[in-house]
Amino acid sequence: MSWEIDEDISRAGTIDPRIHTDAALHQRCVDRALLPSWQLVPVGEPAQAITPFTLLEGSLDEPLLLTRDGEAERVLSNVCTHRGALLADAPSDRAGLRCPYHGRRFDLAGAMTGCPGFEDAADFPRPEDDLAAPAFERVGPLRFVSLAPRLDFDAWAAPLRESLAEFEGEALRFDPAGSHGYELDASWALYCENYLEGFHVPFVHPGLNAGLDFSRYRTELLPHGARQLGFASGEEPRLAQATEDGLVADYLWLYPNLMVNVYAWGISVNLVEPRGVGRARIRYLRWVARPEHLGVGAGGDLGQVEREDQEIVRSVQRGMASRLYPGGRFSPRHETGAHHFQRLLAADLGAPESL
Repeated sequence: MSWEIDEDISRAGTIDPRIHTDAALHQRCVDRALLPSWQLVPVGEPAQAITPFTLLEGSLDEPLLLTRDGEAERVLSNVCTHRGALLADAPSDRAGLRCPYHGRRFDLAGAMTGCPGFEDAADFPRPEDDLAAPAFERVGPLRFVSLAPRLDFDAWAAPLRESLAEFEGEALRFDPAGSHGYELDASWALYCENYLEGFHVPFVHPGLNAGLDFSRYRTELLPHGARQLGFASGEEPRLAQATEDGLVADYLWLYPNLMVNVYAWGISVNLVEPRGVGRARIRYLRWVARPEHLGVGAGGDLGQVEREDQEIVRSVQRGMASRLYPGGRFSPRHETGAHHFQRLLAADLGAPESL
């Protein structure tokens, strides 16, 4: 077993399977891979001025607020700077925030505007008495936040901008009816690895495979992600901005846990949220630009594809706990994406001797 994944995929062995079953290693993933990463704000299209959410509930567990004041949007801490009470527990159209504990008030930009009982406090207020505002960015309809960003956002998100160029000049509208959440008894990393290779498609997804020309399926590695391209085997709506004939699906993964899938009708997003050792939640979110193409081809019955993926990933999770599993190898032709993911994760986890 090894944390060092050989750069040469033809020689590389897979990462130590304890990454999927050991509590201390799971926490190391949270601290070293997820905490400094850019994360999707798990809100479709907020209808109110204040929308509370928890960033990666079950792992980071950071209480945050998405606020809207006219055209301005911000992400703020949902924790009062006095004694730490949560400021909001439900969406609201209030013009500001008032702590339910001692009445401290904040505006929608996070500035403290009132603090009963502090008339005699020295050297008060301080800048830290305003609400903390983590790094916040937006690409198209997708919002992102980072508590301690390690990567430049524009560099990390450049492939996403390229994918969303398919809908330049068109409105991507959030589809709440087509958005769901799934609990999964498997490691978040196994779900990512499964997503990152098309090798399993002919075996696990017979319906999807019937619509794809597997001989043309390919993976392109990116500095902080990977792109997989799917081509149709028959007639179905193509991506309008495709430079290659027959392209029907652009599957983009951005490290560590985000998938954005582009089809002729719009985008589906899979956000993989670690919930503990061997547990994850998959948020499936959908934005539609061309509803006339829904339900057709590679982007058609995604619910069935999701169920098939979850079933096989659960099986793999059980196998990872086997005392007899020696660790595997990578298919040099088909598993470059999974190999890339494991190398990025191993680099974040640190050298084997430090574990």
